[in-house]
Amino acid sequence: MRLIFLLLLCFLLAAETDAQSVSGTVLNGRGAAIVNAEVNILKGRQVESVTTTDSDGNFSLPLNGKENRLLLVTADGFASFSQIVNERTISPLNIVLQPFLTTDVTVSITRGETRVSETPASVVVLTRDDLESTAAQSIDDSLRQVAGFTLFRRSGSRTTNPTAQGANLRGVSGSGASRAAVLFDGLSLNDAFGGWTYWSRVPMIAVEQAEVLRGGASSLYGSGGLSGAVNIVPQRPGDDGPILNLRASTGTQNTYDGSVYTAYAKRGWAVDLAAETFQTGGYIPVAKNERGIADTRANSRHNNGTFGIERKFSTQRRGDAEKNLNGRVFVRGNIFDERRDNGTSLTYNKTYFRQAAGGADVSHQRTGEFRFRAFIESQVYDQTFSAVAADRNSETLSRLQRVPSQAAGASLFWTKLVNSHTLSASFETREVRGFSDEVGYFGGRATSVSGSGGSERTNAFFVQDAWAVTTKLSLNLGARIDVWKNVDAHSKTRSLTTGASSDTLFPDRSEAAFSPRVAAIYQINQNTSVYGAFTRSFRAPTLNELYRGFRVGNIVTQPNENLRAENANTFEGGVNVMAIAGRLNIRGNVFATNVSDPVVSITLNTTPSLITRRRQNLGETRTRGLELDAEYAIRRDLRFSASYLFADSRVTEFSANPALIGNFLPQIPRQQLTFQLNYRPPTRFSFGIQSRISDAQWEDDQNTFRLRPYFTMDATAAYRVHRRIELFAAAENIFNSRYDIGLTPVRTVAVPAFIRVGIRVEFGND
Repeated sequence: MRLIFLLLLCFLLAAETDAQSVSGTVLNGRGAAIVNAEVNILKGRQVESVTTTDSDGNFSLPLNGKENRLLLVTADGFASFSQIVNERTISPLNIVLQPFLTTDVTVSITRGETRVSETPASVVVLTRDDLESTAAQSIDDSLRQVAGFTLFRRSGSRTTNPTAQGANLRGVSGSGASRAAVLFDGLSLNDAFGGWTYWSRVPMIAVEQAEVLRGGASSLYGSGGLSGAVNIVPQRPGDDGPILNLRASTGTQNTYDGSVYTAYAKRGWAVDLAAETFQTGGYIPVAKNERGIADTRANSRHNNGTFGIERKFSTQRRGDAEKNLNGRVFVRGNIFDERRDNGTSLTYNKTYFRQAAGGADVSHQRTGEFRFRAFIESQVYDQTFSAVAADRNSETLSRLQRVPSQAAGASLFWTKLVNSHTLSASFETREVRGFSDEVGYFGGRATSVSGSGGSERTNAFFVQDAWAVTTKLSLNLGARIDVWKNVDAHSKTRSLTTGASSDTLFPDRSEAAFSPRVAAIYQINQNTSVYGAFTRSFRAPTLNELYRGFRVGNIVTQPNENLRAENANTFEGGVNVMAIAGRLNIRGNVFATNVSDPVVSITLNTTPSLITRRRQNLGETRTRGLELDAEYAIRRDLRFSASYLFADSRVTEFSANPALIGNFLPQIPRQQLTFQLNYRPPTRFSFGIQSRISDAQWEDDQNTFRLRPYFTMDATAAYRVHRRIELFAAAENIFNSRYDIGLTPVRTVAVPAFIRVGIRVEFGND
């Protein structure tokens, strides 16, 4: 009997082991079931069992033994999914496959959750896979994959002075101030005082995806959205358990970086932390044949950290779903500091930035969803300016500058689905205070002290209706009114040699802008849609442009307290086509943008040692162009994408100097082409190639200084040594193209070939 009992027990245990299985449901990003997805259980490289999902996306496979196995899920049109499973794996699993093509990705840049293919606008998305497949270290260099995205000058944030890092889209002429609204986690990255963008404030490790809206975006985001918007979406804590991601790399030019992202969520509470440290020894930006003793390396180093804590809540009432209330409250903080040496012995800049923000999201079936946000921030920006001799062998200090600024604001956003209408409305308020305190030098001695600045107060109201007229036709109707006032503006100057002083009080002034948007998209068939849109957008002059002057090389730019807002009217129409069983997506559009009163630096006079410019409203400019974007999934693990822009941007009206009419706008290339090839299989090795080609462009308003065309290519490769550990190598500008960055009139050139190696470690992302 004892022997029979032991045999029976062994049989039952064996039967239980054989009965072990893993099951689940395979869904797309919208929560719909994916039918006929192939599900494999692998031991090493050998397939142990295989099945396909049923009409509801469900599957079940036996799991033999106690050892780890690899669950691999593949489906046409989607990237592969893999996860380690064993007897402790909790079934059923919910597996969400990400599409090969970003046309099926959900975006929020239009202030409503929509898919790219259903958005009546020119939207490009870089997913987390796209960002990790590039060689770029910073988010702005990653965004160069999007044709039409440029900073004021051609260099990136790694070595460029922050005041030249404003973003522009679609060939709209710019300066250091951004003509695109840039947001991270719903808060503006555009500097409140100067309008430029601190890209270094974004820890790359914390970014989930980046969304780019090309075309007027002021109806959504107000001032700054003249040419479009960039929405950088951060990672979010999961529903339960910890996440820990680590990145570190080292490279040429004495470059080092390290970052961490960690999050933990449990029982409605969630905390997350992202921190980054970076430094590079940089390079000498002045062309080799023009350098002198005064020229040194342009370098940078920064540290940043973000921290957040949130609490989710819900009140569930049985039998009365309309009274259910769901939401969250949160607080966040951001600390950032950086130091840059700007290419000569005496020039540098430093930034100290602190921000606190908080808010609440509340959703109620009857009343809709409410989102409240509030923030307060403080910044101190220090910079030095110098005069360099013609032979560049000597340098004298010309100005010390400190710019303290503060900003605070709040907003309340509401949205609700009413039948076929998704209605939205918001109210926003903001106040910015900033001053430029300066010490002037001549001959190595301080000769004057001065200060100028003021305050700006803005209130705005926004409404929008996303109307699904039929199953094929959708309309988007929106408008925003911004009213702002400049107050308490003044300028003081005192001579340290004579004691004479002057004090100028500028009168208070106010302006208003009305920014409507009308757009429609029509689904001709399952694979083809067309859209058309009209937008009016604006950008108010910053306190920096109104009251602060600066010097770059031998070019002095003066402020102008009488600047008016820039305004743009944009008409566009486009088509979206899917082909080859959803593996090829082509999006194209034509557009025309007329900008009235653009703020441009106008040359007043020129001498061999000094060029003097002043910010002015330049009458009217016109940009006409064509955009093409294409993505092709060559196979499940190999994707090719390309982006092209043609933009003819010219001055059409300027009564103060008719000689400028017909000139090309400065800092705008007529043509840009980018392409990428990404190979990311579920196995150990992956690689990516990115390339950019840019047409020539002019440095100045008079079309005197021509920056030549350029071609550059980057590459990256990664090897997964463990399912949680990946080694990578990245090379930027692998052909060492020393293309023009600026002519001031000294020629500065791009960063040389740059190589780095690093490691990525991820825990808790299953």
